[in-house]
Amino acid sequence: MSMRKKLQKGLAWTGGRLLPVQKNKIVVTSFYGRGASDNPKAIVDALVKRPEELDIVWLANDPANAGVPAGVRVVKYDTPQAIRELCTARVWVDNCRKGARVKKSGQYYMQTWHGFALKRIERDVADKLSKEDATYAQYAQRDSEQIDVIVSDSSFMTNIYQRSFWYDGPVVEYGAPRNDILIQPPADAKQTVGKALGLPADCKLVMYAPTFRADGSLDAYDMDYHAVCAALQQRFGGRWIMLIRLHPHVMQKAKDLKFDKQTTFDATAFDDMQLLLSACDAVITDYSSLMFDFALTRRPCFQYASDIDAYKNDRNFYFPIDETPFPLAKNNAEMVKNIAAFDDVDYHRQCDAFYQKMGFRADGRAAERCVDWILDKIKA
Repeated sequence: MSMRKKLQKGLAWTGGRLLPVQKNKIVVTSFYGRGASDNPKAIVDALVKRPEELDIVWLANDPANAGVPAGVRVVKYDTPQAIRELCTARVWVDNCRKGARVKKSGQYYMQTWHGFALKRIERDVADKLSKEDATYAQYAQRDSEQIDVIVSDSSFMTNIYQRSFWYDGPVVEYGAPRNDILIQPPADAKQTVGKALGLPADCKLVMYAPTFRADGSLDAYDMDYHAVCAALQQRFGGRWIMLIRLHPHVMQKAKDLKFDKQTTFDATAFDDMQLLLSACDAVITDYSSLMFDFALTRRPCFQYASDIDAYKNDRNFYFPIDETPFPLAKNNAEMVKNIAAFDDVDYHRQCDAFYQKMGFRADGRAAERCVDWILDKIKA
């Protein structure tokens, strides 16, 4: 960051201390400036349906393509204007660390985070941070000191928030707002996704969406997509096509992969992951929390983790990966075998047992509970 920009931001925060809080203003951010996405999107979608007169502001890196609902103002992320919006808002909503330096009396901060944790996070990986990232712990602690409530999707995550987030405030088990759509998927989800991605009609959709690797490589995308689609067709019937979605950390490398647009299609640029999940008939991932989301649909979910041993050394897990309900393959042959052997009854039984063990909260009303909390602060 240039010295000029630092000075501008510092002046904006200093000036912001003098500005009054506007009781009806809510400022929302997702993934450090991404457009409408994740838990904040679900909350805003629910907010705009309420009758209250609200000034909802979304902070986005690309305001022209933020994808917010009508009536929501968009302001460019990480600018003096964005800081002024934060300084005058009654409520902040975010799913990542804000890094904001000033929260005044009369302001509230709701933190929703962004997924159920298989991989260790926050203080639980502080000892693995490089010297360049060592300041993250201070940054995270400063952020946690300002949080008024963390929204949890399970008793398991509640424990992590209370133990590992440098946080001792309230945690509410409302469920994950972003997953409401998976409890009650929209009837036109597949048509919406198909139109956006140019997919052939009357196909079943499987999505492969692995998480990122520390080295930024694309080694995880070595799946035999055609063999997997053939196996799915053999096991479940119908014509299957593969949507491939690169993790945001490597999404610029999508151009390095080949998509034949007959069996394989690029879904990286489709912002709304939960809508994608609601449209899919099956999902394949590795260590991503999306598998815990998708299984709420009761549809088949598989794991493909050819580098599991190396990944364990990189970050490790909160619980053994083979304790999840999702069949695990370490190579393409095992992947095809797991599809052929998939047992719906056993899969549903294992999912139910896993969700009960982890204390999941998912009934399709998480966003409404968050909105109730926000409006309570607005009206206070």
